[in-house]
Amino acid sequence: MLLEINDLVSGYGRLEVLHGVSLSVEEGEIVSVLGANGAGKTTLLRAISGVLDTWSGSVVLDGENLGSLAIERRAMRGLGHLPEGRGIFQNLSVKENLELGLGLRTDGAAAVRRDRDRLFDLLPALAEKIGEQASSLSGGQQQMLALARAMITRPKLLMIDELSFGLAPNLVDQLFELVVDLREEGGTTFLLVEQNAGVLEVSDRTYVLRTGNNDISGPSAELRASHDLVRSYLGH
Repeated sequence: MLLEINDLVSGYGRLEVLHGVSLSVEEGEIVSVLGANGAGKTTLLRAISGVLDTWSGSVVLDGENLGSLAIERRAMRGLGHLPEGRGIFQNLSVKENLELGLGLRTDGAAAVRRDRDRLFDLLPALAEKIGEQASSLSGGQQQMLALARAMITRPKLLMIDELSFGLAPNLVDQLFELVVDLREEGGTTFLLVEQNAGVLEVSDRTYVLRTGNNDISGPSAELRASHDLVRSYLGH
């Protein structure tokens, strides 16, 4: 198992947001976490990546209990986190934004070039704008740039918070399909946190959170047709 979360409790200050969440991700999977606003999805990713402390429970990556390991140490272990809001630098070029993701690479310039070329094959719109400022990109292209910058670090597991946020449905479909392509091309494992139930079309398994707790889970194909998903998601 690549990632195991067991009875994770965390939050902000004295406010407990996660009340014992558990989930697992196998190597090579795309796993999605669904939930409405306030379900604890973003808090979950922040606790896994070390932005928030683990109050109790455990976060185990590739057999190692991360405990109180610092954010940068978790990243060095292969844990990637693409937060909501993209986080790209508008005044830097596409090329410069990508280069910011190279701090964790130790395998040489030739390997980096190969990975960059592979990403550009999957993202030709970015290749055409490599010298342009990020501010000139459309919303969808900026999200692609953020994803490419995360991928160029070669994470074992990439966690993505609301990949679909603020984008038109056709762009969301393209980005979800891009995640599938990236998994197939490079073997990266993904944990996708979404409100958009369209993620069920590309994920292997899904967990649904409700008010900081596990609610339902199962193969995504089964949940797509499940009345339990509607009940959980709508709170009925």
